[in-house]
Amino acid sequence: MRARGALLGALCACASAGPPRPAMVAQEPPAVVAPPAEAPAPEPVCRAFARAGVLRRSALRPAIDAGVGQWLAGGVEVDRSPPRGSFQGWIVRRLYPGDPCYRDVDVRVGDVVLRINGKSIERPEQASDALTSLTTAPALVVELLRAGQSRTVTLPIADE
Repeated sequence: MRARGALLGALCACASAGPPRPAMVAQEPPAVVAPPAEAPAPEPVCRAFARAGVLRRSALRPAIDAGVGQWLAGGVEVDRSPPRGSFQGWIVRRLYPGDPCYRDVDVRVGDVVLRINGKSIERPEQASDALTSLTTAPALVVELLRAGQSRTVTLPIADE
């Protein structure tokens, strides 16, 4: 009986144990595969210049047609200079940051724009007139003060 009990106990133990288990082997965790990196966005390219320093008139046309208000609203901030008293010009606070077309134009934040193409730009109608003059002007000429020093920025305009 004892042998039979031992045999029965061994069978029960085997039956409850199931098939033999494979030996445990340490495995390395699965390699984490990073998703393919997205290619960086291409650097924006300015197409407003026919060649270095020469504006395309066709590139100016949308700004001229939209008007000074739309051009300002698109990425320009200015303040009157001086804030009180006799008007001198407009202090540039922001000029299309990140736009590659303005990167190489020598007008900077802090400059005081006095005139465009020889025209005062104090009142909205004067600024509009200065912008409209670019439809036939041979160049865009910006008279400004930088750190109190007079400067003139001239960009010829090409008809292409």
